[in-house]
Amino acid sequence: MKGGNMKIVRTEHHQVNSEFTYDIPEEDIAEVFGSVTRFEEILSHNGDSFGASRGDEPTDEELDTFDEFIESYDYERYDDWWTERKGGYDVSYKLEGSDDENDIDDDYDSDRELLN
Repeated sequence: MKGGNMKIVRTEHHQVNSEFTYDIPEEDIAEVFGSVTRFEEILSHNGDSFGASRGDEPTDEELDTFDEFIESYDYERYDDWWTERKGGYDVSYKLEGSDDENDIDDDYDSDRELLN
């Protein structure tokens, strides 16, 4: 049996839902989009959490402006690591230095007895 240590990397594969909360002044919204109503219409076309989309479909330019506008504001972030709370995640192992998870280095003999 060789002396030394073997470094094992444990990887937990979680799913996380990240929630970003923006607090944007309505004056800024109206200045960029013409009205708060138009902004809400564009917002309603950007996901399914609003139910039915409202108003005219946004143009590509409006969608680009929307993304740039939102990204220019700070936000509060909340990460819900629900798989950690529920225990529903996969675990894999690899030897340090190996590129593939669950890969065993050629120098490692998986059939050898670890206790000699």
